[in-house]
Amino acid sequence: MYPSQSPPAPRSASSDTATSDPAFVETVEHRRFVEFCDACREFRYIGLCYGAPGIGKTLSALQYSRAEMILKAHREPAESRDQLPIDTVLYTTEVVNTPARVQFEIRTTRERLKEVALRPIHQEATETLDAIRLRDQAKRAEILNKPGCSPCDRPAVDPTYFQIFEHFQALKRAVPDPTTLILVDEADRLHMNSLEAIRSIFDDGGIGMVLIGMPGIEKRVARFPQFYSRIGFVHEFRPLDEAQMTRLLNERWLPAGVRLPDAVLAPDVIATLIRMSGGNFRLLTRLLTQVERILKVNQSEIVSKEIVTAARDSLVIGQV
Repeated sequence: MYPSQSPPAPRSASSDTATSDPAFVETVEHRRFVEFCDACREFRYIGLCYGAPGIGKTLSALQYSRAEMILKAHREPAESRDQLPIDTVLYTTEVVNTPARVQFEIRTTRERLKEVALRPIHQEATETLDAIRLRDQAKRAEILNKPGCSPCDRPAVDPTYFQIFEHFQALKRAVPDPTTLILVDEADRLHMNSLEAIRSIFDDGGIGMVLIGMPGIEKRVARFPQFYSRIGFVHEFRPLDEAQMTRLLNERWLPAGVRLPDAVLAPDVIATLIRMSGGNFRLLTRLLTQVERILKVNQSEIVSKEIVTAARDSLVIGQV
């Protein structure tokens, strides 16, 4: 995502989840998306977010849901995970989807969130129970090493292993379902019956939900009255405007892995990039990637308008 000139929005528990990656640079549109998702979470509505392809809807959803932290929590020690909440499910609709598959995959993702919430308790339980097991083993060995002892002689210990085990099991049962919002990306793929499955999940869960798709999804959903009546907010995710694009390029933003000469881009080069990308940062990423390739091919260190035009000619991006 890209920088903007607007001041940061007020931070809340859920908006913290949208800014967990220090490498992620917020934009006005991302902040509006955060506010939209926060509202759907707070009021427990279904929201519709739509926008043209390539303008950052999925990237914002990934950042807001902090989906990467769910994977990290399963691969890394608990202490490596930050303390910000993980309370949002991001579900990407498959091309082939059935009500049963949609319900199963969303339920599975919610269970992963619950596992993340339970992990600190599980870790503490493991450490405590291991300490008690070692204590009991030492006491048994001490008794068995005494002359004339019987294997039936067991030391009186307090607390017992079983008592501590039950204590931690009770703590786990007391942890509520952490999911408070479900983001459904590629919602255009949902068939009518799958939409009904989504509605059933929403009705049963007491949570918020956001459907993310292409322009026109709001008109399509309007054909299903029972679903449409539950929609509380609609948000249009818009491309970057010229001012944001200009600031982005003046600050020498580059896609991950792309390396260009350090010289400041000329105004005509910036204007050309803005005109060709139209505020769509997927196209901007592809353009800058091609610029890097053409500079290497021509062994050049100057990003000129001609280089950008040549990069554009190697891409299929429509008329500009």
